[in-house]
Amino acid sequence: MQRSVNHMAVSDELLNAVQSALGPAIVPSLSTSSASSDLFEAYVLGIVLDAARDLGAQVEYRNRNGPTNQFVFRTSPGFIFSTAQLYTYASIALPNAPLIEAHMGVQVAGRSEVLHECDVAVLPHTEAQTCRVNSVHPRSSKLILAVECKFYTVSLPLHLARSFIGLGVDIGAGDCHFVVNTNSYVIEKLLAHHKRHWEHQLVPGAPLVVGRLRNSFQIAFKNFIAKNQ
Repeated sequence: MQRSVNHMAVSDELLNAVQSALGPAIVPSLSTSSASSDLFEAYVLGIVLDAARDLGAQVEYRNRNGPTNQFVFRTSPGFIFSTAQLYTYASIALPNAPLIEAHMGVQVAGRSEVLHECDVAVLPHTEAQTCRVNSVHPRSSKLILAVECKFYTVSLPLHLARSFIGLGVDIGAGDCHFVVNTNSYVIEKLLAHHKRHWEHQLVPGAPLVVGRLRNSFQIAFKNFIAKNQ
């Protein structure tokens, strides 16, 4: 019974944080009964959006039919051009920069042309639109930001870090982040040794951790703006 109560408490916190990031006019397709991992990915997406807004960005929610007030989240890996549902993405207009988009659970083609899931991916609108029109996968070289999100209630297995390092090799490690709700000394040591971006103990009630991650995302956005001036 205690395990169920804890799950509900965590779900409530994550869902409230997601709703706060999306705004009161947007209805998320997730609920407190959704998997904690899905809620955590949506929570991280919200931090990405907050990071963009802090830099003066305007955010609009869209699906393949246009603007929407219903945010339909992917809860399993999918194609950016999928028509299975009216999946929602965030259209982000940063000051003095080309339009970009933030997606959850889309697959991208790495340097090897092997597909990899990005729990959260930010890419140029031009790349995303080309993929939707031509039913092709986004190129990892076009990623502005990618986030691997892990929500665990038990010890983190080391293979997660090893897989993330391999992911970074194939899609580019520059702005690829590994984000977890817990911590592991061994995993953190390994990621630090390989100079990967990582953040741990991320929960809505940890403002210092949230702030660090938001600032890290902002660096990626600032670099994108600078490269396109």
